[in-house]
Amino acid sequence: MVKFIFGCNPSLFQVGLYPYISTYHKQYPGIKIHIISKPASDLIKMLEKHELDMVIRKFGMETTYRNFSVKIATQITHCFFCNNDFKHLASKDDVSLEELSKYPLLLLNQTSYERKALDNDFKKHGIKLEPIMDFTYHAPILHLVKHGYGIGYTLKESIQSELDSGELYRIPVSEVSSLHNLGIVYNEKYLSSAANKLISII
Repeated sequence: MVKFIFGCNPSLFQVGLYPYISTYHKQYPGIKIHIISKPASDLIKMLEKHELDMVIRKFGMETTYRNFSVKIATQITHCFFCNNDFKHLASKDDVSLEELSKYPLLLLNQTSYERKALDNDFKKHGIKLEPIMDFTYHAPILHLVKHGYGIGYTLKESIQSELDSGELYRIPVSEVSSLHNLGIVYNEKYLSSAANKLISII
């Protein structure tokens, strides 16, 4: 059986890739897909060593990547969110980063793309970002926010059902760049035909 390997953070696969993977599998049922989940920085190193066919990762407005080609798949939105304990923040028209910094924040660690973007946004306003906990993946952030440990920051698409049901609330914060791109990073020279078929679908 033909197969190809790509790296992707679990949360990105959940919100951005399901429709494409479903279409791919229906068109090419004989191709096996092996997915590796690690931080983007580790996946890029594997791509450099030709251990992966491609990497799915987040980008800001800048979508170039040294030594690799990039194809943008879709746009994704990040947001701060909370449970009922901090609902009063969600009812405001806008919450400043200064005010937000006074609350317990649960974020990804400093190696992640969105944490670096957040650190930069806070720094622009002269505020040091100091979360009470940080994590490698989004799942524990969602779990702890639901139990009232603090305010989280994640992909809006990944918690849309909880937002719609009223279990969680989005906190409006205009001082951060919440809109980002979801893209595919690959080396055209080493791209397998099986991987190229997925790129064509996307």
